[in-house]
Amino acid sequence: MVIAVEAAFAASATERLVLRRPRGADVDEVHRIHADPATNRFNPAGPNTDLEQSREQLQAWLDHWTGYGFGYWAVEFHGSVIGFAGLRHAEWRGRAILNLYYRFGPESWGRGLASEAAKHAVAMGVEHFPGVPVVARTKRLNVASQRTAIAAGLARRPDLDGQDDDGTGHAVILASNWD
Repeated sequence: MVIAVEAAFAASATERLVLRRPRGADVDEVHRIHADPATNRFNPAGPNTDLEQSREQLQAWLDHWTGYGFGYWAVEFHGSVIGFAGLRHAEWRGRAILNLYYRFGPESWGRGLASEAAKHAVAMGVEHFPGVPVVARTKRLNVASQRTAIAAGLARRPDLDGQDDDGTGHAVILASNWD
């Protein structure tokens, strides 16, 4: 199963984007995007503080790929990495979910690129993991992220809101396939 899933997820594309399995060489791009205060405005942990933290983050993503055959993609637009998006195993309210993630450099904001990647990720999750909910957890004031999740096909679920896993604040939940 992992091999079949990996074949589907490892190199994917949308109309404008190449979505590929990240590589160790992507660490500088991970750091550029995840150390930027603008991209972390709503991240309770704040931006990555050094390259080692970004290296550890990337390694966790690569480990997920190794274990499950899918994960967060490096997102390329015209040959350059502009962000990271995709799905990863997680848990919410005691239930296994696919966490929808998207974080893009500010230079790519406002063009629908995050929504395009997120929509593709949701479609892949529904196809390859039927019955497993896809969930986006956002902060209350992060309206842009909520719009992206809605554009990707998730629905606002106030009944699932609650304390975020990190204990830092209220999570606004958007989900698909949660019965």
